[in-house]
Amino acid sequence: MKATMDNQQFLTPHLYTTVSEVEIIDCLVDYGYMPKQFDQNQVISFVKNENFYLVLFLTKQDGQKGFLMYEILDFTMHEREIYLMSCLFKELAAANANNNTYRKAQYKLDEVLCMVPTFRALYGKTFDPDDYNMAA
Repeated sequence: MKATMDNQQFLTPHLYTTVSEVEIIDCLVDYGYMPKQFDQNQVISFVKNENFYLVLFLTKQDGQKGFLMYEILDFTMHEREIYLMSCLFKELAAANANNNTYRKAQYKLDEVLCMVPTFRALYGKTFDPDDYNMAA
C-alpha cells in the first residue's frame, strides 16, 4: 500500500501542512527566506504574522528533491502543536536516514517552544489553559 499526501491539509485546526512546491516557494520568496543552494537537506524556520513556519528541503539518494512546509497558526496560543511536531521529528530522526535534517527540525521546534512565553509577551497575549481545545 502506497502512502500519499494531499498537496495541503490541516492536521489540527491550527497546524497546516503542504507539499505544494509553488505555495512553499512563494511563501519563502515573499518572506525573504528562499535558500540560495539546493545541494543538501535544509531546515528553515521563521515567524511571520504570529504564525510559525517550518520548511524542510529534502534530497533523496536517487536525486529527487522536494519541499515540505508546516505552519502553526497563532503559535503562541497553540504550543501543543509545537510539542506535537517536536515529538514527530524526534521519532522520524530515530527511524530515518535523514535523521540529521529531522533532528535539526526538532531542535528548531524545541527552541521556539521555549520562547513561546517571550513571544506571547511580545504580542501582548495571555494564555488560559481552560480555553484551549485541540482536535482529536
